[in-house]
Amino acid sequence: AARLLVYKAAWLIDQGRANPSLSSAAKLFASETAVMVTYEALQIFGGYGYSKEYDIERYYRDARVGTIYEGTSEAQRMVIARTLMGKVKR
Repeated sequence: AARLLVYKAAWLIDQGRANPSLSSAAKLFASETAVMVTYEALQIFGGYGYSKEYDIERYYRDARVGTIYEGTSEAQRMVIARTLMGKVKR
């Protein structure tokens, strides 16, 4: 699902119809899903998950950076909310 959201957002940008809300939703969903999945893997590995001998600790660090780099998850939520609030008729 995350991959398809990213592809859709990128395709719209290529078509000249950029959608900031969709781009933010794609980044938010993809980055938070990556953190959730790698965190669960880290839990499965237990203490070994924190050891540099196994790649899982690097995967988790890389996923965590994704929620911060190019706009935090909170900033992405604000972009989505502003777009939605702009579409609500008062």
